[in-house]
Amino acid sequence: MGLAEPETIQHFPALVQFVELWNRHLQSPLPVGVLGEGDASEDRLKGLYDDIEKHFRELSDRLR
Repeated sequence: MGLAEPETIQHFPALVQFVELWNRHLQSPLPVGVLGEGDASEDRLKGLYDDIEKHFRELSDRLR
């Protein structure tokens, strides 16, 4: 995390929450549908995915 871009760090709370819910689900299955509801949805990670893709493209362009 110390090497992450400042824009990327802002997305970490959503990632940590998502991973924690998955870990809980794997240890003791949650009721059907809970992981897809509200804050548990992977849709909250779209900003992180977009940010990672943006930085990947920037780095790829620099290497060319």
